[in-house]
Amino acid sequence: MKPQLNQKITLTIKRLGIHGEGIGDHHGFTVFVDGALPGESLTVSIDEVRKNFARGTVISTEKSSPHRVKPPCPVFGRCGGCQLMHLDYPKQLEAKRQRVFDSLERIGKIFNVPVLACIPSPSVLAYRNKIQLPVIMGPTLQMGLYAFNSHDIIEIEKCYIHCSLGEQVFAKVKQILKTTRDPGIKFVVIKTAVYTNQALVILVTDREGDLTTTAKKIVESSPEIKGVVQNINCSSSNAVLGKIYKTLAGESSIIDQICGLRFKVSPASFFQVNPAQAENLYQKALEFCELKGDETVLDAYCGVGTLSLVLAPHAKRVIGVECVPDAIADAKENAKLNGITNTSFHAAQAEDFIGTVTAVDVAVLNPPRKGCEPAFLEKLLQLRPKRIVYVSCDPATLARDLAILQKKYTVDTVQPFDMFPQTVHVESVARLRTT
Repeated sequence: MKPQLNQKITLTIKRLGIHGEGIGDHHGFTVFVDGALPGESLTVSIDEVRKNFARGTVISTEKSSPHRVKPPCPVFGRCGGCQLMHLDYPKQLEAKRQRVFDSLERIGKIFNVPVLACIPSPSVLAYRNKIQLPVIMGPTLQMGLYAFNSHDIIEIEKCYIHCSLGEQVFAKVKQILKTTRDPGIKFVVIKTAVYTNQALVILVTDREGDLTTTAKKIVESSPEIKGVVQNINCSSSNAVLGKIYKTLAGESSIIDQICGLRFKVSPASFFQVNPAQAENLYQKALEFCELKGDETVLDAYCGVGTLSLVLAPHAKRVIGVECVPDAIADAKENAKLNGITNTSFHAAQAEDFIGTVTAVDVAVLNPPRKGCEPAFLEKLLQLRPKRIVYVSCDPATLARDLAILQKKYTVDTVQPFDMFPQTVHVESVARLRTT
């Protein structure tokens, strides 16, 4: 029975949705409730009614979940960065494992595959090595994080999932921007190398402008800040970074470490935001590859070559492909930085490049959230490596792609990882074998 707008209903929350909202059933009609947890009995006011679902707001709680906890962050529920900080950590892990399991069955129609318990993050707070802070230079400086599904800025004094050095840099940059009042700054991006104790600050602007004085003040404010880079983004799109970079003070990159290897972290390059957990994930990917030392490995969507270089000492050869030329330049530099000579990196679309590959023993796929292109998967099926290891940051696209690969492969095991505690996101590593 479809509820009416502004109607008050009683609701029992059955499960969590993909955005962390509670989901209940009102006489067979789905109702989403932000902030609600499974097992809670609520009185809800209906704010929105659509054809197949409604949304409501909690008026009162008749029965609270025993797994509800007090969030440490005072702006939780307003800031869009975290969605599960009100749920105790063991239940967060269960919910993430269940999301992977449900996606495999509902989207991929993949049944009877072992989905292992979600591996917890070494740190559940202060784990992120990167933060993107929107800025408004009005009568007073506004600097914080976006509200969920909005461009409204929630001003913050502290981000509880951001690493401690990054937070120190945030405080210094904010204080400097209050005094310099530079026009045109849209975002401040802070990247931190947690193992080497270095930080890089990117000032994203909507115009050229001269920020040299501000940049020098930022670098001089802390010995850990190795450089300040300006990124010019005149676009009105939702993309934070544009294509033009200009080093204003200090260095244009920093060096961090994963699995005993050193990596250059530049303003444009992707680097895992939870490096301690990334080490665990990469070790599991290496284990799933089952390398003996004589294999040729394809690393598709290789980014700056992190996983390629972790695999390289255990393989005969690793071939990396990535469509972002700057990432490939970094990957080649990272190979030199670590003295690794059995890798080759190629700037190309994966679906185009794979047609030039004649044979590989193991394929590692690590695509962005949208998953692999169907053309790539079809060519991979023709290439038919002995094993495929799929590293996924989205259970829905993982399930979709595994369903395609099941034409010639059996999904052996799926191991979820909690790369982003307090949020709904979950990463997974899946191992596939030829049928």
